[in-house]
Amino acid sequence: MLKPLKILLTLLILTALNSCEESEGVPAAANMDAYYPLQVGKYITYRLDSTVYVNLNTKREVHTYIVQDKIDAIIKDNLGNDAYRIRRTIRSNTDTTVWTDNATFLVSQNRQKTELLDNNIRFIKLINPVREFQSWFGNSQINTVDQTLRFYENWEYFYEQVGTPFTVNNKTFPETITVNQIDEVDGNPGSQNNAYTIKKSIEVYAIGVGLIYKDFLHEAWQVTPSPNFQANSYGIRLTLLNHNF
Repeated sequence: MLKPLKILLTLLILTALNSCEESEGVPAAANMDAYYPLQVGKYITYRLDSTVYVNLNTKREVHTYIVQDKIDAIIKDNLGNDAYRIRRTIRSNTDTTVWTDNATFLVSQNRQKTELLDNNIRFIKLINPVREFQSWFGNSQINTVDQTLRFYENWEYFYEQVGTPFTVNNKTFPETITVNQIDEVDGNPGSQNNAYTIKKSIEVYAIGVGLIYKDFLHEAWQVTPSPNFQANSYGIRLTLLNHNF
């Protein structure tokens, strides 16, 4: 007669622990697929603020465009895996009629990870399980022997703000995750008398939608042989405008 009572007590304790965890606001582990849904025909439209360097790389400017990322087909990637092809089209911030092709990306997904192939550079964007402070080396498949890609070396991504709301362009998404990729400053960006480097990258994904916000900046200032921004300096900020999901 004691054994059933022990089982009942165990179940009651487990239930109480689960209730306590939920009351403390600790989110349960989720599946990355929910934050990166893939289906042919899906699109997201963004405002793109692009940081560029002009006047022989001595001056910084921000140019604004509208871009739309649309999944248009399932194909094989260069590893022979099924991948969703994303076609990016772009228009000016003012002319709403003329769209042109801008880029093509491939996204592949399995039970462990979601990968993005961009200009032959492979990023591990998300992994399972999705839980607070889960970390991974998202640029581990990038050949950082290439000097122009060296700044991608050893980035340790991690999840934060799992399951929390996020507002972008006056739209609030009730359940999101933030992927912190890097936030490093070397030197003093407030002065151009000495070299400095900024590496900053963060992405936010909403459940059932996908990427809703991205803020990336790699800015490297050199003083020799002449003061200017290094050629691989650039920045991208994406903020969601609308989507069809």
